Amino acid sequence: MMGSMARAELELGLHRVVLSLPAVDPDDLIAACEVLWQEGHRVWSLPADRLDEVAGLRSVFGRRARIGVHNILAPEAAAEAVEAGAAMLACPVADAEVAAAAGGVPVILGGLTPSELQAGYRAGASAVQVIPCEAFGSAYARTLPELLAPVPVLAAGRLEHYQADLWLASGALGVWPSDLVTIDLIVDADLDGLRAVAQAWRLGD
Repeated sequence: MMGSMARAELELGLHRVVLSLPAVDPDDLIAACEVLWQEGHRVWSLPADRLDEVAGLRSVFGRRARIGVHNILAPEAAAEAVEAGAAMLACPVADAEVAAAAGGVPVILGGLTPSELQAGYRAGASAVQVIPCEAFGSAYARTLPELLAPVPVLAAGRLEHYQADLWLASGALGVWPSDLVTIDLIVDADLDGLRAVAQAWRLGD
């Protein structure tokens, strides 16, 4: 339980989308992130084994973007991500020790069932992620956010655009589509494909 500790607020920006960044050359990644930023996507995440890239992105984008770290599986990893400058942390399970180690940085804890997600929120998460959100289909998307309200819910996993719209319409705080930003899109010379994807996922426009 959180006790009297204040819960850190999670800010997902205008389009309420978190984008995972693939492993590419740092110069290519910065160019791609500039395109994402131009299209209104300013919440990005790196996996826990790429902490060294957080500082590089922050040096370019500063407060213009929120750079998180996901796949945090232990409190020690959470502390390391905070030290690296992560603006948010994400864990795929409801690990109270990860939330406690966040040091005031917003934390997203994961689960699939209502009980797991409620436990994550009670453990101190700023929001909970339904992962993998595609496991139970569209009916789950229509009912879960309202069932858990006022717990902030993110849908994380393999999402089509219409499914993302459904989750948001049902009251989810945001979505986290896996593999939306791919290596092929980033290494493309003109980045037109990446820009097209970013524009298509300007949810709420």
